Amino acid sequence: MGKYGHFTQDGQEYVVTNQHTPRDWFNCLWNETYLAMAGQHMNGFSLYQSEEGIVTNLFGKQDEHEEPRALYLRDRESEKTWSASFLPCAIDEPPKFFECCHGLGYSTMTAERNGIRVSHRIFVPRKLSGEVWTVELVNPSKKERKISLFPAASIKLDGLTMPYGYLGGLKAEYDPKQNYLFFANTTYTVVDEKYRAFMYADRKVKRWDVSKEHFLGKTRSMTAPEAVTRGKLGNSVASTEPMIGAMQFDFTLKPGASRTVNIVFGIVKDRAEANRMKRLLENGKKIEAEFEATQAACLKRTQGLALKTPNSDLDNLFNLWFKHQLVLMADWARFYFKGYRDTCQDATGMALLNPDRARAMLHKALDHQRSDGFAPRAFRLPSMDVASADKHYADSPSWISMATEAILRETGDLSFLDETAPYSDGGEGTVWEHNLRAMEFLWNDRGSHGLSLIHCGDWCDLMDRVGHKGKGESVWMTFATATVLQRVARIADWRGDKKTAALCRRRFATLQKALLKHAWEGDRFIAAINDDGKRYGTNKSKEGRYFTNPQSWSMISGVVDAETYTKIIEGIEPHIDTPVGPVHNWPPFSEYDPGLGQLSGTPPGFFTNGNVYCHAAGFKIHADYLAGRADKAYDTLLRILPDETKSEPFAQANGYTGPTAHRMVHHTSDDPWRTGTVAWNFINVLCGLFGFKGEPEGFRLRPQLPSKWKKAEILRPFRGTDFEIKIRRGTKPGIKVNGEAIEGDFIAVPKKGIGKKVVQVECIIPA
Repeated sequence: MGKYGHFTQDGQEYVVTNQHTPRDWFNCLWNETYLAMAGQHMNGFSLYQSEEGIVTNLFGKQDEHEEPRALYLRDRESEKTWSASFLPCAIDEPPKFFECCHGLGYSTMTAERNGIRVSHRIFVPRKLSGEVWTVELVNPSKKERKISLFPAASIKLDGLTMPYGYLGGLKAEYDPKQNYLFFANTTYTVVDEKYRAFMYADRKVKRWDVSKEHFLGKTRSMTAPEAVTRGKLGNSVASTEPMIGAMQFDFTLKPGASRTVNIVFGIVKDRAEANRMKRLLENGKKIEAEFEATQAACLKRTQGLALKTPNSDLDNLFNLWFKHQLVLMADWARFYFKGYRDTCQDATGMALLNPDRARAMLHKALDHQRSDGFAPRAFRLPSMDVASADKHYADSPSWISMATEAILRETGDLSFLDETAPYSDGGEGTVWEHNLRAMEFLWNDRGSHGLSLIHCGDWCDLMDRVGHKGKGESVWMTFATATVLQRVARIADWRGDKKTAALCRRRFATLQKALLKHAWEGDRFIAAINDDGKRYGTNKSKEGRYFTNPQSWSMISGVVDAETYTKIIEGIEPHIDTPVGPVHNWPPFSEYDPGLGQLSGTPPGFFTNGNVYCHAAGFKIHADYLAGRADKAYDTLLRILPDETKSEPFAQANGYTGPTAHRMVHHTSDDPWRTGTVAWNFINVLCGLFGFKGEPEGFRLRPQLPSKWKKAEILRPFRGTDFEIKIRRGTKPGIKVNGEAIEGDFIAVPKKGIGKKVVQVECIIPA
């Protein structure tokens, strides 16, 4: 039991018991077109996005988590008014009871104030673009209570394509026949898109408001709307003005009695679609059936892989919550857009859990690759301004081979390489040809030192001025290109393509030589050389002296061996390590450097400027496992994993503020859920900690348990067979399969499986 809450025994819920967490803890609820975030006060945001990228914000916006999903209550006898949760009324008096259960696909907040217990559940249906609130009022007292309930939420209906003065296109009204409030944005830019919404209740609405001005009154504040405090909504209409969705229900609750009302919000194209959606969720019975089906779907995707370790929180995260989060990344990537690097890395992690889904994700990415091998920064965009999608970020093509290799290792199906995918500028090629063109593009995209050009940035988006003149080079990007050459060479070996394999290895040797000549500082690698020849990450650098990524990838790429990497990383760890993992660079930049870019313009301790960017920490964990540094790898993994001291304990954060951060409590996360770290967590735990690494003909098992662990278990589905693997320390290391000892650490598994549903594997490692 923590200070703020705990996991349930089955791990399927995290119960927040203290309403004032270090910052609000958010749950993510979604389907493929609708995404909602809900904190313990039911605040957050929600949006719709089409596959073409069109975005409609219903409540709030992505980085604005304050918007309340408000439930106001008013005692009609005492005239006292309050909100069910702490927000939006900011009630100082502690509730008699409070808890918020964040589950897989739903959140429920329950609080008792002023003698009335209120439960507010929210979930997103499987296929419909909207969310459902189920609100229950209970009178636990021994006297009758007359209570008015006012569910309310601001309605935005804006997006990223709004013209100046978009308010001129807004209107809303109550439809008595359908018993819903209907909102419309008729701005000329979106008349043919889903920029309409409705708010429906399965009880007759007594009164309503859609004009935000009328609802709030002179206070202009959601903390004390005048319409609520006077106990009577105004039945307003809205035209060319900000909108609110507010309803009024008057209940008389006898002692022990309860009342329930279900409210459906939907983003739709027109009233006809609203009517269809309403019919599917028009009463409590249909809503409960959909809720149960949604729950079942969320639980289904957590089946299969299961860890059993001495760390129960680790087990809960990997067995349930991280799988759930990885599906979110597959469906939504980084919200508002799908980054190319993000999609490919997410597909790599997904390959370990659901290779069919990973194949589909990689195919989607390949569809956006040009025939010359170039890959864009992002796709599924509402605007090319989002994520600087019109800029050339150097790393995008480098991730294609990572996802391809992961899928081949998991399935053993080399025919995947012969599947075709279109190029974005016309024509098509096989998956193998897409990989080769990406490799050729990267090889040819090098500068005067033989290192990879950085253009508008490499993995670190904020190094956006290093190569804006077309000459700047990235050391990390060169390691990434070397890694591509290694991967493509391995795949070529599997295909029997000796010519391509030899070419890749010759090119790798050339890059290795260039890196050691131009990027080696004697004890570590520098980060970059800009257009004007300035070197970053050198011993002479006062700020940004140490960059973590080049060191990690020197090992990942194979440019240096484990012994050399260990010397490098042990030399910089005293500078980069923090209680929540290694910082991206150190010391952070404190003044803007026009030759570096936004990395130096970001306040120290935030984003990638001296903060702990968990994605980069995942790279280092991977490198440490490759170098055999099992204890250090596991220690860093634990530091970046979520817990109540720094983030939502049930979702991997993107990063933690660094030691020099001024805005928030140090080491807290400001960006929950959306991160490439979760994919790397699976790579590092399955392939590093448990040492399970697929190959076309089977898998190798080389566990690297932390020295304090005596044993661990994993249920590892692989090619249709469940491998129940038990690892323990002993005096006679070796592996037994179904009780029979084998030579070495390789277990053969053809791509169609071995015909057995369950195989027992016992692995003894040195004590």
